[in-house]
Amino acid sequence: MFAIRQYSCIILSRSYSSYFIRYQSTKSTDLAETSPSDIERKSTVDYSLWATSETNQLINYLSNRIKTIGPITVADFMRESLLHPKYGYNARKEVYGKKGDFITTPEVSQLYAELLAKWIIQENATIGGNVLQLVEMGPGRGLFMNNIIKVLRQEKYSHSHTFFALYETNPLMRRCQAEILLGRSFNPLIANDYRIKDGNYSLIWIDDFKQLLHNDTYFIANEFFDTYPIHKFQKTSQGWQEVMIDWNPIRKTLQYVLSIKPTPMIRLYENFLKNVRNRQHIEISPQRAMIMQSMCTHLRTYGGSALIGDYGHWGDKGDTFRAFRKDEIVDPLSDPGNVDMTSDVDFEELSIRGMQVSDVQFFGPVSQGNLLYNLGLNDRLAKLTYNKTPEEQEEILSDVEKLVSPEYMGDRFLYICAQRTNKLNAPADESLTGYVRMYSHLELAGRAVITRSPIPSVAVISGNGSGHEPAMVGYVGRGLLTACISGSIFASPPSADIFRLIVEMKRRGAKQILLIILNYTGDRLNFGLAMERAREFAIDIDMLVIADDAAISNAIGPRGLAGSLLVIKIAGELAQQGKNMSEIVDVCQKVRGHLRTIGLSASGIRAPGQQQSFDLKDDEMELGMGIHGESGVQKLKLLPLRQTIDLALRQLFIGPRTLDLHPDASVLLFVNNLGGCSNLELGIIVKEAIENLEQQHLHVKRVICGEMMTSFNMKGFSLTVLKLATDMSSTILNLLDAPTDAFAWPKAISPTQSASSIQAEPDSLEFNEKFSSQIVISTSHISLNPSTAELVNQALQAIVKRLHNEVDELNRLDAVSGDADTGTAFMRAADAIASDLANKKFVLHRPSSLFRRLGLIAESRMGGTCGAICGLFFAAAAKQLSLSNQSAILIESLSDAFEAGIQSVESYARVQPGDKSLLDALIPAIDFIKAKRTKESFTSQDWKELALVTERAVQQTKTMTAKVGRASYTTSVDSVVVDPGARAIAIIIQEVCDTFAKASI
Repeated sequence: MFAIRQYSCIILSRSYSSYFIRYQSTKSTDLAETSPSDIERKSTVDYSLWATSETNQLINYLSNRIKTIGPITVADFMRESLLHPKYGYNARKEVYGKKGDFITTPEVSQLYAELLAKWIIQENATIGGNVLQLVEMGPGRGLFMNNIIKVLRQEKYSHSHTFFALYETNPLMRRCQAEILLGRSFNPLIANDYRIKDGNYSLIWIDDFKQLLHNDTYFIANEFFDTYPIHKFQKTSQGWQEVMIDWNPIRKTLQYVLSIKPTPMIRLYENFLKNVRNRQHIEISPQRAMIMQSMCTHLRTYGGSALIGDYGHWGDKGDTFRAFRKDEIVDPLSDPGNVDMTSDVDFEELSIRGMQVSDVQFFGPVSQGNLLYNLGLNDRLAKLTYNKTPEEQEEILSDVEKLVSPEYMGDRFLYICAQRTNKLNAPADESLTGYVRMYSHLELAGRAVITRSPIPSVAVISGNGSGHEPAMVGYVGRGLLTACISGSIFASPPSADIFRLIVEMKRRGAKQILLIILNYTGDRLNFGLAMERAREFAIDIDMLVIADDAAISNAIGPRGLAGSLLVIKIAGELAQQGKNMSEIVDVCQKVRGHLRTIGLSASGIRAPGQQQSFDLKDDEMELGMGIHGESGVQKLKLLPLRQTIDLALRQLFIGPRTLDLHPDASVLLFVNNLGGCSNLELGIIVKEAIENLEQQHLHVKRVICGEMMTSFNMKGFSLTVLKLATDMSSTILNLLDAPTDAFAWPKAISPTQSASSIQAEPDSLEFNEKFSSQIVISTSHISLNPSTAELVNQALQAIVKRLHNEVDELNRLDAVSGDADTGTAFMRAADAIASDLANKKFVLHRPSSLFRRLGLIAESRMGGTCGAICGLFFAAAAKQLSLSNQSAILIESLSDAFEAGIQSVESYARVQPGDKSLLDALIPAIDFIKAKRTKESFTSQDWKELALVTERAVQQTKTMTAKVGRASYTTSVDSVVVDPGARAIAIIIQEVCDTFAKASI
């Protein structure tokens, strides 16, 4: 953890180096005075004696960090304050959450659970399916889930197809939840299957939705999103500035400051902030957005619903960042680590983020009061208070009032619901394969299309969802895009795929990488996340967001439309000419400001698996719709084409985003077919558009026309006008006219290519090896002499041969209670070792390098529990050896390395001695080596004893009960067999011992 934190500081230092002194101070009160009504709670308590670096260890840690790298974001401050492993609030306290604190009556707690359980039952009955999988996000103490389980049991949901999951990573909270739900005090493991007390229900703890069953899932997220770190922005006379946390050396306390230069987050949300009109403060949480999208992606893939409730608003509040000390609101900077921090949730932002996942629809927001009443609160309350004493009735009603009264939670606590519609059909892979087979200048890796031309110094990358072809695959080539990445239909590419493409561009020689994307939330989030991850590895990368829509400007700014292709062409040609990224961005930003696009269609579009956003009658048309079929600004009766063109172009000059054009100005006209216009119609559209612009005394210097960014077969077109500034006119035209082999740009032609040109996905072992080598900081001084290195070679050869001979026996042992593949898994590793030996890929004289390679082989080739354990073991051992002193005794260094490997496995895999795994053979062997750590070398007798110790340990696994791997889920009468993984370890150690024992005689 310490090493990770050190590395994070280095990365942050790089990220903020250009902003180190570019901040201006502000008082904390400056942040509240402009919007005091935003925080609808008690007044902030004025702690005149704030904690300082001398009294608060977290402040001392943060002050040292700020002194080194400069002011930090509010998001970083929240993350450290809540999650720092030693000083963080959540790490040192059982964070029960605010829910439940105000409900003291057990009957009301049960009432609340009953009503939400009713929602679950209703959703399950509507959606169907024979599996009920319920996930609570941030489950507090587990009381709510416990009450839900009671209700479901009463409603006859006590069958084998009911599953519960808790999204919780805090070990203290997991322990508390286990006491409530399992009836025993221990720290349950992530993703392990447990049985709930008083019932045959399956319960797991998760930290990743991939750990859930592939079935309909019902999420409940009460007061879950409000603690995620936020970035704060404040509107000033200089524009939007990010609120940062700085160090006051005089007071020895933390203080707020404002960024003077744009920070990465300001640049990422530039268009969003520009279009905020009535708010002085904005709070944005990328983490909220990403987990919302992950939740919706799971719903889209497997079905189900999500109910999300929190203190929040619908895009109308600004400064809600606050902290709590003993139920009193205090300044978050007053005593970090000792106060709980939160901010209200922007439900408008959450729903926008979620709707970027296609095939998911949202309902709400609805206040908690209305939700509970709609779920039958009155009827249930009448039954609850029946036969109660007046005093008991008053207590119950008082607590219910806190749930529904506008003065408490009734109006301030909001809910939204997300639900899958239909499953998405995404034929992106087949489409890309077809395009790449046609054009010899392209190659395909996954969903990334890469040019075969030499990679320029600045690689220009773009991407979007499928359904807009030929964009972006058609614009990959010399003088245009270096590569593009595609998502599913109308869905942004996943950030992991984008990051992998970035790494590939860096590997191929790009010194800088420029991402150019259209202004849609999904693209901003996924490309932005990939960019931030790339920066962690010191990749020089930037992003340009195109928002050329002249019709609509929503919460994140104008949409990106076909005009973005002009910017992409200009950037690609500048890169081809050898310009650096700063020069390219400067030109493109100027072009972006002179660009406007308007769309018009006589039909809507229904993408596979999605609903149609707008319907048109045969005599209607839609003005200003988006490329995903989003509705526009106006629905009109069909007009003659000349009048239609005049209506569309007038939107560019008199609409909400007018283009400042004076008579005699020069322009470029781009007419884009959205997919359903015939070439005959397109020619007429071009003619009418040129004549219309000329009638306005504009000089049309260039016309670009074609089916270049479509929306399936939408019967429509878009018109883009680019103002050619006098000082740049010839330059821009030359850049646009420059030749390219991108097939979709006008005049791009290429012959057919064979199937052999399709590039398969890079081998995961080789990719990991090359990528890992880029971030290795230090190498080990421990080195073997040539004779010992040759013995290592002989031992590996013997291991390979023996594992091949024993594959059937190992599989037979595994078949007793597992899936009969242990022998096959180790054989796959043996094959990789044999290949590496033949190709001389092992550095046999350097143990750290050898172990690192063995770890990659285990991780990439073996799979399963054995592969994970071996991968962790060798990776940790290699890292420990890289830290060893050159003068250390070899056996001593190896002992430390092997011990580090065991600790890593126990930490991550939660595997313990006696769990019936390969560790039960490996640990005794390592203990034997540790006992001999002071020896210069092993004797022949030492090697023989090591083999004997390992074999005895293997035999002892016969009487153990499997607690890891698939064997832990099965029972068998014939279970008195040795663990197959332990047997494989014994085989490996036996061959090593035999090889070295013979040499020691």
